[in-house]
Amino acid sequence: MASVRSKDLGIFVAKQFRESVSEPSSSNLYLTFGRSFSWTNDSNPPQANTSEASVYDVWRNMIGGKRITGNDIRHVVPRFNWTNNTVYTAYSDLADSKDYKNANTAFYVLTDEFNVYKCIANNYGTASITKPTSTNPVGQFQTSDKYVWKYMYSISAEDQERFLTDSFMPVKTIVTDDNTLQYQVQDNAVDGAIHDIILVNRGAGYTSNNITVNITGDGLFANARAIRNTVTFQIDSILVDSKGSGYTFANVRITANSGAGANARAIISPPGGHGADPLYELGGSYLMIDTKINNREGGVLTVANDYRQVAIIENPFVFASTNTISNTVVSQLTVLSMAESSSTTNYQEDELVYQGSTLANATFKGTVVEWDFANSKLKLSNVVGTPSSDLITGNTTTTTRYVSSILQPDMEPYTGKLLYIDHIVPIERSIDQNEDFKILLSF
Repeated sequence: MASVRSKDLGIFVAKQFRESVSEPSSSNLYLTFGRSFSWTNDSNPPQANTSEASVYDVWRNMIGGKRITGNDIRHVVPRFNWTNNTVYTAYSDLADSKDYKNANTAFYVLTDEFNVYKCIANNYGTASITKPTSTNPVGQFQTSDKYVWKYMYSISAEDQERFLTDSFMPVKTIVTDDNTLQYQVQDNAVDGAIHDIILVNRGAGYTSNNITVNITGDGLFANARAIRNTVTFQIDSILVDSKGSGYTFANVRITANSGAGANARAIISPPGGHGADPLYELGGSYLMIDTKINNREGGVLTVANDYRQVAIIENPFVFASTNTISNTVVSQLTVLSMAESSSTTNYQEDELVYQGSTLANATFKGTVVEWDFANSKLKLSNVVGTPSSDLITGNTTTTTRYVSSILQPDMEPYTGKLLYIDHIVPIERSIDQNEDFKILLSF
């Protein structure tokens, strides 16, 4: 048995994911970052994988994270810029939804005014040479190159900044009247309208203008007329005079006193009509997560080191608890406050430190992410064991100091579910720097 997955299934799952973060009883998702020490080749990170070992690795390497909110997530679709002298595919009710993601069969475009248009007719496969510009929320319009376009929506300045990339653009369906043109487009859409009738065969011998186009189907009031070529005596095109409504199928019959052989097919609009539901019409089964880490995030996060691993964790617990954490920002470093010392030797970033007679026999060890000399605080990842008030030694620098107090991480390690992991080239943090992560999920 041959089966296929509908684009609507992907959209359904994407919506469920987004709603699970947006609703009051939502999941708590965190974008985390970590691994201050190098890959074998920092310019070519190893491929991330989803093994159980990777889960432990992410937690051990983790430096901190930031909660992802519903406002940080948008549905997106592949971005196809309108480009002069390009052939665009006209919408067809027979098109397989897998073609929605293919640039070679792009049936919608984004212009440099950040307006989105659906191609209703493409003048039988000729190149588009006139950029669509109309934002009339009612009906469709024809440009001088005989392309027929439907204005769908415009991308807001905020969504341009956060969710528009070179490859993807945001898409949504508005559910309540927000006084935008998009809502007017949705509100004016006509269910089951016939916006285009394409000629399958132009026929021959049509020497008279007495040509009738008869449309029959399960809808009402659609009618059209044939345009005859007075040189070749073929049918040049079918002009829809009334789009009608309520059609899920329609047959087109062409009759004439002279000529024969011409036949055509009506293109039925999607459920609700063109423009009624952009999310489903354009195939919004991708999600983009946009989360910014703003320098030290109010002092919670360190900016003293780099990192090269990011992940998304669902519903981690508060440290030493079974309660789901909900902090906006979390630090996952073990912070040791060191007793006063006359030593001026510093611990070194990324060196191993330990308590015990040797590193091999250590009762506690970790990797230095930051040594805050001014405040005598040692911030560690990759900790093994439980720290005590004993002496702690740097394995590389041989620096030694006593621990005076211990601040545990915000989250209980190895809790929640690892949803996403990426290995990246190093990102160096600084006090005046923000990192903007745009993560694409495909469903």
